[in-house]
Amino acid sequence: MAEDKPQRKTSGRNPQRGQPPGGAGGAAAAVAASDGKIKETAPRESGGVGKNRRLASIRSRISIEELKNVYKRQVTLSQDDSVEPLFDPMAKAQECLKVVRGKTGVVYCSQMTNHHCFWDPQHVEKPERLLCILDRCLELGLLQECEQLECRAAKEEEVLNLHSPAHFGLLQTTSGITDQDKLEDLSSRFDSVYFHPGTCKSALLAAGGTLDLVDAVVSGRLQNGFAIVRPPGHHAMESEFCGFCFINNVALATRHALNTHGLSRILIVDWDVHHGQGTQQAFYSDPRVLYFSIHRYEHGSFWPNLRESNYDYIGQGNGKGFNFNVPLNSTGMANQDFLAILHQVLLPVAYEFNPELVVVSAGFDAAIGCPEGEMEVTPGLYAHLTSHLMALAHGKVAVVLEGGYYLPSLAESAAMTLSALLGHPCPSLMDPIIQPSESLQEALLSLVYVQRPYWKCFQYQGSFSLEKVRGDSDPKIFTPSLSFMGLTSSRPLRFPTRDYIEPQTPEALQRVDDKFQSLRQREGVRLRLEPRLCLVYDEGMELHHSLTEGEHPERPERIRRVWEMLCRVGVVERCRVLQSRRAQREEVELVHTKEHMEFMYKLESMDEEELQILQESYKSVYLHPKTNDCALLSAGSLLQVVEEVWQGRARAGVGLIRPPGHHAEPDQPHGFCFYNNVAVAARHAIHNLGCQRVLIVDWDVHHGNGIQHAFEEEPRVLYVSLHRYDHGLFFPSSEDANFDRVGRGPGEGFTINIPWNKVHKGERMMSGMGDAEYMAAFTQVVLPVAYQFNPQLVLVAAGFDAARGDPLGGCRTSPECYGHMTSLLSGLAEGRAVLALEGGYNLTTISYCMTLCAKALLGDPMPPLEAQLVPNKSAVQTINDVINTHSKYWSALCFQVDLPLQDVLQQGCGGGPQGVDSGVSGSEASLSPSPISIPSPAKSSPDSSPSTTATTSPYVSAPSSPAKPILMECEVKAGDVQECLPDSKETASSVGARPRTQQQKNSPNRTPHRPRQASNQSVGRQRSTPKKHGKISAAMQAAVASQSLVKGPTGVVCVERDKGGSPVETVVNQCLAFDLWQACSVLPSQPAMKAEVFPEKILQHLCSVSVMSGQHQEGTGDVSLQVAGSVARLLQEVLDGKFQNGMALMQAIDGLHCGVAMAVYSVLGIHRKARVVIVDFGNCVELGILEHVFSHEPRVLVLSVRQCQYASQSTSRNKERCSNFLNIDINCNIAENSRDYLTLAHQVLLPVVYEFQPDLVVMTAAFEWNIYPAFLSNMAGLFMPVTSDRLVMAVEIDQQGSKIAGEGIVGALSTLLGSSWHPKMMLESGSLRPELCQTILQVMKAQQGSWKSLRYHALASLVTSSSGKQESLLLNRLHQQIIKPQEDVSSEPKEQQCLKAGQSVCLVYSESMKEHISYADSTHPECPDRISCIFEQLCNFGIVERCHRLKPREATLQELERVHSSRHIKFMSGLQAMKPSELHHLANSFDSIYLHRRTNHCALLAAGSVLTTVDCVMSGSCQHGMAVVRPPGHHAERNNPCGFCFYNSVGVAAQHAITSHHLERVLVLDWDVHHGNGTQHMFESDPRVLYISIHRYDHGRFFPGSADANYNRVGLKKGKGFNINIPWNNGGMGDAEYLAAFLEVVLPVATEFNPQLVLVSAGFDAAVGDPLGGYNVTPECYGHMTKFLTSVGDGRVIVALEGGYNLTSISYCMTLCAKALLGDPLPSLSGNLTPCQNAVDSLTSVVGAHCKFWSSLNLKGKMVESPRKQNSFKSTQRPISSTTSAQAVDELAASLCQVNIGEASPRRTQTEEKKEETSGGELEGACGGSHEDSTTTLILSECLGAQELYAVVPVSWCPHLEEVQPVPDGTLSTSSACEECHDTSENWCCLTCYKVLCGRFVAEHMLMHGVCEEHHLVLSFSDLSTWCYACDSYVHNPALFEAKRAAHLDKFGLEPPECS
Repeated sequence: MAEDKPQRKTSGRNPQRGQPPGGAGGAAAAVAASDGKIKETAPRESGGVGKNRRLASIRSRISIEELKNVYKRQVTLSQDDSVEPLFDPMAKAQECLKVVRGKTGVVYCSQMTNHHCFWDPQHVEKPERLLCILDRCLELGLLQECEQLECRAAKEEEVLNLHSPAHFGLLQTTSGITDQDKLEDLSSRFDSVYFHPGTCKSALLAAGGTLDLVDAVVSGRLQNGFAIVRPPGHHAMESEFCGFCFINNVALATRHALNTHGLSRILIVDWDVHHGQGTQQAFYSDPRVLYFSIHRYEHGSFWPNLRESNYDYIGQGNGKGFNFNVPLNSTGMANQDFLAILHQVLLPVAYEFNPELVVVSAGFDAAIGCPEGEMEVTPGLYAHLTSHLMALAHGKVAVVLEGGYYLPSLAESAAMTLSALLGHPCPSLMDPIIQPSESLQEALLSLVYVQRPYWKCFQYQGSFSLEKVRGDSDPKIFTPSLSFMGLTSSRPLRFPTRDYIEPQTPEALQRVDDKFQSLRQREGVRLRLEPRLCLVYDEGMELHHSLTEGEHPERPERIRRVWEMLCRVGVVERCRVLQSRRAQREEVELVHTKEHMEFMYKLESMDEEELQILQESYKSVYLHPKTNDCALLSAGSLLQVVEEVWQGRARAGVGLIRPPGHHAEPDQPHGFCFYNNVAVAARHAIHNLGCQRVLIVDWDVHHGNGIQHAFEEEPRVLYVSLHRYDHGLFFPSSEDANFDRVGRGPGEGFTINIPWNKVHKGERMMSGMGDAEYMAAFTQVVLPVAYQFNPQLVLVAAGFDAARGDPLGGCRTSPECYGHMTSLLSGLAEGRAVLALEGGYNLTTISYCMTLCAKALLGDPMPPLEAQLVPNKSAVQTINDVINTHSKYWSALCFQVDLPLQDVLQQGCGGGPQGVDSGVSGSEASLSPSPISIPSPAKSSPDSSPSTTATTSPYVSAPSSPAKPILMECEVKAGDVQECLPDSKETASSVGARPRTQQQKNSPNRTPHRPRQASNQSVGRQRSTPKKHGKISAAMQAAVASQSLVKGPTGVVCVERDKGGSPVETVVNQCLAFDLWQACSVLPSQPAMKAEVFPEKILQHLCSVSVMSGQHQEGTGDVSLQVAGSVARLLQEVLDGKFQNGMALMQAIDGLHCGVAMAVYSVLGIHRKARVVIVDFGNCVELGILEHVFSHEPRVLVLSVRQCQYASQSTSRNKERCSNFLNIDINCNIAENSRDYLTLAHQVLLPVVYEFQPDLVVMTAAFEWNIYPAFLSNMAGLFMPVTSDRLVMAVEIDQQGSKIAGEGIVGALSTLLGSSWHPKMMLESGSLRPELCQTILQVMKAQQGSWKSLRYHALASLVTSSSGKQESLLLNRLHQQIIKPQEDVSSEPKEQQCLKAGQSVCLVYSESMKEHISYADSTHPECPDRISCIFEQLCNFGIVERCHRLKPREATLQELERVHSSRHIKFMSGLQAMKPSELHHLANSFDSIYLHRRTNHCALLAAGSVLTTVDCVMSGSCQHGMAVVRPPGHHAERNNPCGFCFYNSVGVAAQHAITSHHLERVLVLDWDVHHGNGTQHMFESDPRVLYISIHRYDHGRFFPGSADANYNRVGLKKGKGFNINIPWNNGGMGDAEYLAAFLEVVLPVATEFNPQLVLVSAGFDAAVGDPLGGYNVTPECYGHMTKFLTSVGDGRVIVALEGGYNLTSISYCMTLCAKALLGDPLPSLSGNLTPCQNAVDSLTSVVGAHCKFWSSLNLKGKMVESPRKQNSFKSTQRPISSTTSAQAVDELAASLCQVNIGEASPRRTQTEEKKEETSGGELEGACGGSHEDSTTTLILSECLGAQELYAVVPVSWCPHLEEVQPVPDGTLSTSSACEECHDTSENWCCLTCYKVLCGRFVAEHMLMHGVCEEHHLVLSFSDLSTWCYACDSYVHNPALFEAKRAAHLDKFGLEPPECS
């Protein structure tokens, strides 16, 4: 019938056969589009001057021209400021537009000078300190600019907020003491203080002034301020005076701000050279205060000589991680050291902390000349420190004077600080910035080491293991250490009061004075009264516009909109507006060639038509008659600004100019640019203005190729570019933009490229770079290098196309971030910074961005950035690449070293940097918070939801390439992401499940959670989409949410009774030896409270059990409490998300039987919605306890697997108890068969657990269950995917087996940590133990009523039939010939293999594979975007940078000829020379393909790329591999293409692995929805390749429509049994069906096969939403299947893309597979996971066809139909009574004579029924008939004491009769011995070669001969029967009569009876 014809695998839009595609022009256009190239201007001959700077080799896949259509779609969106979008990314910028810089306050009082030392007039803490500061500030006019606050004394109640009453009372008493001796005596009781009658008043004034200053700053009355007060305060503690300090001014004011103003984040920076231990102690446990101290320490030998001043004191309790100590362990620290502290630690941490107020304990005793500090910091540095801190907290900074004792430097430093607060430019630092001292490097690296567990900003140091041999001299590693040379004795009763400070010698003072005066002249404060900012703008620059495109992105309105905003917010009136001018020709020729100038001037005389023709010759430019005039005006106006700033008439400048310039090359225009404005300005500054050093920072999203080429040999210009690169795919698509291009010649090292490699996907901003990434680049690279370069002028190529909402950039930088970057740059070059507008094409965005930059230059406070900004992984990798490349040029970049993974300090440190999310940036950071918990009660609400805080932009966000309208492509909206993030149980929607005819009702407690409905608000925000699109979108939610699902830490806890030498300690030492224990978070063992976990009835049960068993009741309770408390905390941490998983090691002692159960019980009381599975192996949890606690608990499923002494004992327990109890008893005699346990897990445990859908799996194993090394590792690997890796193992260890158990626990812990190493598993040969088969069937029978997964199971039909044992002949051959003990391919010892961290994955991808396109159908489903969208998604998820990238290559002729014919290869090679029309006509000759000239090249690349992946994996470089390739390959046959496929990539790879890498077992798993006919045909006779295909079949009506795809095609010849087809015969299959196929067929067979390599033909056309497949498999299901494969065999898995035609689906599907290979947790499967009956029928048929080949499927001797088709067969044979053996034989003979065998066999009936379902004998086996009808079988029971006997009748024909050869010489010798072993007892003769060999009961030499030589027919010399090995049958045919006659004559001397 016509409707039964198999469908053609095509898009349905191809022209009719023979009809040519469009005209030649159309074909050419298609070719051009496929190549993706835009013409380049040919290099001009200009005397060797013109050069085409690598532009000829540019890969312009993502060009600006290609993005114009995207822009046009976006201009329809309103950009009017009055329109309020759903989320306004400009909200912060808009709020701050009217905010201008406030006043600077100052507080001081002359009464503070009353405090002085009576007995030591030369005491360093003297009144002159205050006076000299005031004098210097007055001299410079700084105080006059400030608002002075009236100083008041602090009140008692205010002081008591921090200090004790006794402390305050003692201070008050000193006011009345005038006796100097008494005062000195009192002073001697405290360390380094003196008292004066005025001390109390002065201290209260200092405290009161500080309080008032902080009040004014916090309230907004002042912008910032300086409290010039004394005595200092930061050493004063709660109840102790110390170090010249009496009241802790800073701590008191901070406490006041917290309590009175409700602040929640305050940063205290203490740069006094002495550690402020008083402030540290005040906030050591308070996470609201981040205390950062830079102080001299010298390993504790410097005052205050405290151990707590070292870097490892990081806080305690909730405040852990909020205390930073930077100990300076040597004197002479200079500017470069303090700048390194600022850039490497302080700024990154401060931006992540995001303070609301900054308070500075400003001691200036580290300044040059101070006798206390002995440092070399110049006063000007304090201005820079202050300026950088002013960028934080909305500019709210309060500086409080502390120490400083060299009066000249004290006065100058304080004046510098006040000058910076007032907004004056920072002075240039005269001392050259060199490499930070080695001592400082060690201190900072040590600090990073201890703090990186708490702060995500510390990502730039790698990790190493101390166990690796790297050498002590390796400069790339650093191991922190601790040393203390301070106070070790008790506190003295008296302290010295005189002469305890050594005075400086006159000579030393003179040297210091001379140096200081020199510095003061060069670096002193210079008041500049000129306008802060100059500005240029000219409407004449708007005349340049496109003649053909009215909405071109680079349009005139760009500068007009910016100008209008600057006017509206009042910036223009605060600036000096300059007159524009045109650049002179000689000025432009400083950069550009004369030929280029002449070309530009000729444009003015051309008409519009000529210009339009000419502009096509250039890349991404348009031309206009006014282009040259506007370009000259743009360049000249910028020169005007530079001259104004350089000559001191303005501090900084802004050029609102266009057209932009940074792409313009010296000899040609490029990328909207004509003259390189910034390059011309830099040349002008150097050649005409006398500037010696110019810094150019280019933050346009596109690389400024023109600027780089202009200065790549110029050492006077440092060019730094931050741009999007995307591995060379983003415009201008040149490798010159990569980080390794550093300049050349004398300019080497002066070009710094920071290339971002993250892109967007579609209209959702997936992971574009944003504030976090740009600020990280600034702090780690730009600022350190810039300060070392020390520029005299800063030019900024200010393109704003990296801003959020730009149509071309696809990034997410905020306007306030641009403001912060500008503010940071303004600290350089004495503030001489000039911004020149470059790109930026969203008018609203660029207006805000440039406005905030201008306000930053005016000194206005910047709005704070988002809290907890953390750069994504790709950005971290880029920054590290840049640092690694440039560290040899810039000594400031010296901190990129590896730190130890181990806790070398024994303080809980180590473990490497925190994992960061891929693509989380800007406002999305809140979706992935930092581990630092920052309370914000004032701004949070318990009712707030993520949907209200997560933000999405309404503005344009362009994809990296124009999106084609692909059939049924769908979107995943941001709203979907937000709704799926909060609750992991609701991440995956059940929408899209297959249709079912029957739904199970009344299944309480196992119904999955329904997906949460979208709120009205979120619904209103979504566009109306087709219903199916919404369904697909919902199905993608879990995949989208998985972006933030990364591997968390693994927790471990030990419970042991014996200390020292305990079995637990022995195992821990083994884990330590493998570097596993160090990688875990160790929890202390702690007991639980009895009342918390032991209900009264459980206590009573414990007592009764203890008495009955003779246990000591007292000890039992104690141990149980210890176990319960320790395990409960571990469970709690996992459920709370702090740990990913965990392991508890417990000593085998009394009392463990209830501890784990009680831990689960107690945790369920906290997590009331959690669902827990307890998998109990052995007696680790006593059954009575389980029943008492959980028998009526629907949230808990208990799987109890226990060993019993005899199999008969299990029958009573393997019955149904409670619906949530599944008890399994196993005979202990089979305890060492690993495959038995894996089969049990595959067939029973995992289906039930998946159906239950738990949140956590708790696995317990008693010590007797450490049965083989890989047992625990195997079980952990199988159960971890179910719950997103949330698994806790509780393992019992005894004294005798601790060493044996150690290897298993090492493997299990390695699995929990995500390591690729695990103990090797030895698989046993032979069938499953019959006792296990019986147990599994009993459990299934008992539990079918409770669990649908066991009721709808491929083995469910077996539970009603009798047991029996059937030994498979193929299985014996398989184990004897092929399966050998597994050997490591790697030669490394086990210890080295264990050290391989993580699961290394290689990745291959090439844009060149996109060149294969359809000439005739641009919407063909097999489109080029299939692989690019996958690669972009992998980038978005941060997967690409985690993988080892492989270089793609073409497959060689030799490699292809292993599976393809020479004729086919020659046919493919000839495509390149054919015309498009010829290709189209030729394609119609084949089934479902299209052809292109580049088809062969792409197919060769696809095959070669998979081969490269195989080589990488097999070499041991990587554990797994991914090949994102096209065209697909699994349909390609040996001689012809088929179904979109040309070369069978996976087939070629499998044969390559066998041939080149000498593998013996390769598993090819094909889950493409279409059957891989090509792969099957290539290997159906090869037993080295096991091919398993899961596909849609529809009884032969689904493509490719061949009967070869049915379940009964099991292979040919030697490969019989090695071809497994799992055909689905209905639409709508989904996760449930694929999961059932995996658990019931794929995993059991694959485990038994034990492959050395797994190749996955990963077609994703069975995924939800695919236009061709019609199935509903989710991405997370593909991830789970991939995860399962990693635990099979050697664990090597390669995933190669095949089909899949919904771009959204395949992107997420491949991404989830990649995450599975990388070891990331996967989203849990949800929805109904019960397979439909149609799928159960298919699986039952598959098991029936293959149970005779694979013992893992052979739980019974024979199979019957599924429950749906069950027809019980009742034997008509009379039971035979077994009286005597002789009688039994007689009765058997009589029965055989009476039986009509042809009518009695039930197998025959079933076979005939199946044949009726198909036509044409399609179901016949490879031998001409199925196994069922090859031999007629009669079952005879109870005969001769046997359970089953079989009587057989030979078949009359088999297809292998043609192999029979004539008898040599016409005679046979039936008495001949075996030619191998010379045995004569049971010999057979091969009827092909007539060798004589022994049979199965001797050595099976004939069996091996038949398998190896493919000689199938043999003659028995015993009974003269003939057997066919291929058909597994006896054969009786006339072709055999000659051999039988010769044997009969020899054996009996007579002619045989006549045969009929």
